[in-house]
Amino acid sequence: MLAAARVADTRSVKERLARFAREHRRYVAAQRNVTAIARQLRAARARLSASDAAQDDALEALARELVADGHRRRNPFAAFGAPSPSKLARLPFAAGVEAVHRLVGAIERTTAISATTSQAARAADAAARAVEQAMVRVEQVEARVRAARQTRDAIGRAWHTAYAALRRGSRAASDEGAPELHAMLFQPPRRVSAKGRGRAGAAPLTT
Repeated sequence: MLAAARVADTRSVKERLARFAREHRRYVAAQRNVTAIARQLRAARARLSASDAAQDDALEALARELVADGHRRRNPFAAFGAPSPSKLARLPFAAGVEAVHRLVGAIERTTAISATTSQAARAADAAARAVEQAMVRVEQVEARVRAARQTRDAIGRAWHTAYAALRRGSRAASDEGAPELHAMLFQPPRRVSAKGRGRAGAAPLTT
């Protein structure tokens, strides 16, 4: 539509067109911001998953050391009041981190462990802290995405208002010597597949 406006006589809707162009630029910028932060959120979630996997590996290493110390192979963590490594791995992020910290605390309070087991316990605790940090990062970026979408949506409402005003003005222009303006600016949408069919130009895209 804005491309068509560059070759049309838009004097009768000059102010409305300028307003729409301004709102459109604002909306495009807001949508780009949403897209950029959404990419950051995907990256933060990927880091959280990687940190959680590293925590699982650290727990497996700790379990092996405890077995070497004489604890039960089926669940080396049983003596410390914790579920098996496989059950810990299935816990939600926050619950898993809390369980690991409790486990490590219980292990460190006993003297019947080797130096390598103590080292493995510290490594598991560090892995849990990394998960905590990754969780905080995800929460921060999620909040930024929500705020960016709210801003984008508010601008979208102004976009719709400016669009409607321009459309009404272009229709009225037929009485002011520009009978083709509406048809030029608001051309019917091209045919698209059933999957992607919609009212082109009637609404900005969102993510």
